Amino acid sequence: MRYDTVIIGGGLSALLCGIELVRNGKRAAIVTTGHSSLHFSSGSFGLYNGAEPLKAVEALGENHPYTKLGEDIEQLAAKATEILNIAGVATVGDAAANHYIMTPTGAMRQCWLSVEGMVTSNNGTSLDFSDALILCPEGFLDFYTQFVADSLSKLGVKCKQSVFSLPELTIRRNNPTEMRSVTVARALDKEKNILALASIITAEAKDTQTVIMPAVLGFERTDVLDRLEKITGKQILTVATLPPSVEGIKVERALRKTFERMGGVIFNGHTATQYTMEEGAVATITTSKGVTLTANDFVLASGSFIGGGLQALRSGVTEVLFGADVVAPAVTELTNRNLFEAQPFMSAGIATDPQFKVLVAGQAVENLYGCGAILADYNPVKEGCGAGVAMFTALRVAENIINR
Repeated sequence: MRYDTVIIGGGLSALLCGIELVRNGKRAAIVTTGHSSLHFSSGSFGLYNGAEPLKAVEALGENHPYTKLGEDIEQLAAKATEILNIAGVATVGDAAANHYIMTPTGAMRQCWLSVEGMVTSNNGTSLDFSDALILCPEGFLDFYTQFVADSLSKLGVKCKQSVFSLPELTIRRNNPTEMRSVTVARALDKEKNILALASIITAEAKDTQTVIMPAVLGFERTDVLDRLEKITGKQILTVATLPPSVEGIKVERALRKTFERMGGVIFNGHTATQYTMEEGAVATITTSKGVTLTANDFVLASGSFIGGGLQALRSGVTEVLFGADVVAPAVTELTNRNLFEAQPFMSAGIATDPQFKVLVAGQAVENLYGCGAILADYNPVKEGCGAGVAMFTALRVAENIINR
């Protein structure tokens, strides 16, 4: 099977690269092992830590992925937001100034974009409501109302807590392993359960205008929050749960559907295991299921250690498919004993030239590009830039391919 571009990986970077390619007329395929790290996402996207992220990135070192992007960060941020909106992922936020989103533990964390309808703050020290009802499914294990209540209290919000139950969830509670975020969200896809929950909200929130719930309002449906607000007349906000994150899964599903709707093809459950070269360029890749794909260009977006793109061995860090050149600390220096400091292994990744062409044995492979978490010389956790690097490098790689 032949395509213009084959993308190896199925996460945020791979999907944005694929969407940008297909909406510019390229025949693209994505080869993905399975679920991506979006399943751990808390419904937010980071550009860079700091009140003004666009200014902060100006001082980064010459090898940082943002530096390779040049002065186009703001334009790439606008395009990334546009693609999310095309996919039906409504967001709030501005690349010029970070805002804050409430995490599953109740802490307020800086971000660039957040999914619409979540608990957010412009400054991290105050909210636009003064009282709230925290409402949680009874027996739900992945949401800690007391953490949320304590955090809201510090921000000047008077809280009360309550639980609710629905017949379908009562049955699930007999087996605690079934009372997870996706199970609850699937139950709230059903109109009868939405109406029942609306009645509960109306009864429980008589004296407050704001209701805060775990982000489990529908799995297939995207209108559950809006429906509840219209029926109850209340402001309903959500907080991400512990993984798996329904909001993250929804983002992945929305981007996948958009890629396929535009003509892209996804080889799901396939792992790229072999490749061939012709005249210094990648000619084909073959997957774990014996499918061989030919393309003009290939994109390596297989992620870091979690995604399986990188592997840490006693001899050092390696890239698993092409044997690409890796930039990484020495094995004895991969970790920092202080858990709360930057962990050196997080900056490990593949080396690329200024156009994000992958280096193998010191030479750039003409038709092999790298983007996202597999890139070297940045720390997505400490810098708060994981999503930004994933999206912006994906869009730049797509642009380079389109303009070849």
